[in-house]
Amino acid sequence: MTPVSRTEAHRVFADLYRKTRTPEHQQLIDEAILKSNDVFIRIDLIRKVDEDYENKNKPKKDDGRDRGLPEKEQPRREVLSRTSTPEPKPKRSSDLVTIDSAKQKQNPAKKRVIEQRQGGGLLAGLFGGGAGSVNNSISKFGKDTGTIDIGLFGRNPTISNNVEKLFRGMKEDVLIPTIQALRVSEQQGWRIWTPLVYNIINNFNKFYNAFASLDALILDKISADIFLERSLKMQMFYVRFLQRSDANDIILSNLPDIVKMDDKLTPKLSKIMEGVNYAINLENTKPKLSDAITAFYIVAKKKMFTWPEIVSDLRVPAIQEHKFQAAREIQKEVEITVAKISDDINTRTFKKEELTNLRSRYFSIDDKGKISFDFLNVVVDDFMAHHMPESAKSQTVKNSYKSQPHRLVYLLLRDLQTVYINLIEGYVRLGDKNQNQELLLIQPGLFRNEIDQLNSLVRTIDNFNKKFPSFQYSFQQYGMDYSTGNAANDQIAGTIVQALQEASEFFGSFAGKLNIIVENHLMAKATESKGKVNDKIVSTKDKVIEEVKIAQRFIPHFDKMVVAKERINGLKVEDVFIQFTKYLYNYAVIFKDPATTSKLTAHRKIEQELIKLNKEYERLTYSTFNKEAGNTVNSESSENQADSDTMNVSESEGES
Repeated sequence: MTPVSRTEAHRVFADLYRKTRTPEHQQLIDEAILKSNDVFIRIDLIRKVDEDYENKNKPKKDDGRDRGLPEKEQPRREVLSRTSTPEPKPKRSSDLVTIDSAKQKQNPAKKRVIEQRQGGGLLAGLFGGGAGSVNNSISKFGKDTGTIDIGLFGRNPTISNNVEKLFRGMKEDVLIPTIQALRVSEQQGWRIWTPLVYNIINNFNKFYNAFASLDALILDKISADIFLERSLKMQMFYVRFLQRSDANDIILSNLPDIVKMDDKLTPKLSKIMEGVNYAINLENTKPKLSDAITAFYIVAKKKMFTWPEIVSDLRVPAIQEHKFQAAREIQKEVEITVAKISDDINTRTFKKEELTNLRSRYFSIDDKGKISFDFLNVVVDDFMAHHMPESAKSQTVKNSYKSQPHRLVYLLLRDLQTVYINLIEGYVRLGDKNQNQELLLIQPGLFRNEIDQLNSLVRTIDNFNKKFPSFQYSFQQYGMDYSTGNAANDQIAGTIVQALQEASEFFGSFAGKLNIIVENHLMAKATESKGKVNDKIVSTKDKVIEEVKIAQRFIPHFDKMVVAKERINGLKVEDVFIQFTKYLYNYAVIFKDPATTSKLTAHRKIEQELIKLNKEYERLTYSTFNKEAGNTVNSESSENQADSDTMNVSESEGES
């Protein structure tokens, strides 16, 4: 039967290898399978040796016969000897005759000469050679480590039963949950661990699975050569594990975290840690796992080996400390997560800068976080000077307006109507007193909704003040009614509180719309200062604003002076827009617009979010986020990462 899969091929190989053969026949089989490591080729080699051996030893029809006698009179002794030959007993791998021992049997005289040169004589040869002989070294190693049974006269070293116990020391109720926990750590560990912790535990996961799979080989009593071939992954993962002196502490400290995150595994934590402790302490047992592996090399090669020699020959790269060594699908998840974190950092950084600019550009905030509204004195004085009778220009009246929200909001709304609205509603006279011209800055109708809402608020509050001229209401009371909603029980107070809330929201939304125009203008100026401005942006210097959207463009005629009867006379267009936006934002805060107020404190929350995001980015990439560089994932490429399905670890991961 020709095997169709590698798993099936290993079963076929095991069955063929365990067939009953004579010692000479088995010797030929052992020599043949050393020619290749591929299981399919080995199957063919065994079958070829069996076929050749049977053909060679097939009895000829005329052997031992006297051609002068009829067949029925041939001597019966030869026939009886052939038919009565007992079947050879099954041969274990430990009983195999090596090439070296076969040569020694063929030339005993030469063997005696060699032994005499070594100084051991006949007895030394019988009992393992002199003090410096290879056999004596193997014998000493086997005795010290408990991994090798020397056999008769020290000539046939075999793997000790103690090694079998080492590989079969875990029960199923420990083995299965431990494998499950390590599988979860491979799939989810990257979400909470640094690359170093993940790589150490994932390497341990690979080792544990490879180690656990070898108990079947031990049971089958296969040859040391086959064991070494099939255990190569285990050896390499174990070498990497031993290379890290901190591996035990890292595994024991971090693996329970993953287990506790899984409801199904949490009840099995004690069994899982039992399995983990068994595996991480394989160098504290007798025999040690490193000695057991060394013993297999010694038995297979019939020569002395040391563990450092094996480690040097395997050339296993060290565990990566700064990059995740994971399967391709996990690597992809890491890349996607890093990309998302990068976007979140960029978004929040931009938002933080925007809020910082808003605070510094439009508000006067002292070191204690208190906002100054001293500019109101200029606004109140200017409005009263132009729109109030002489009898109402006393300081007492001014203080009354500034201390009562329903009176102050009316003054501020009227001030906007008379001083600033013309800037966004129609033609504006620009230039100087002697030479000026009327120019359009904003497309008519672009702020129609804001202007209509402004006019409506002025009428509503004016009507209230005329209807209740003696109504006394303080900012302190407004703050309490706004936060508690108690004003709903008072018809008069409830009416004005509602109007004030509408006014505060109007100020905030209007300011946000104007701020986009200001931000666009400042971005265009910054680009121009760097010498990167293009013709499209330059053309906006005298182009009317037709829509409000985020895009680099100048405020039309921003460097020209405003010619007006109001206090903005002589100011540049750019400065008037910034002042207009500043007043709106401050009015929104004064009358407690929640959206605007949150902008003054939102930077604190964003700063905390950025701290967490940057820590997560640094954990995943082992690098500091670089705004200019973007979202580079500092990790192994899919071509060079560890692949648990490959036998040769050093090839699958590449050199460090």
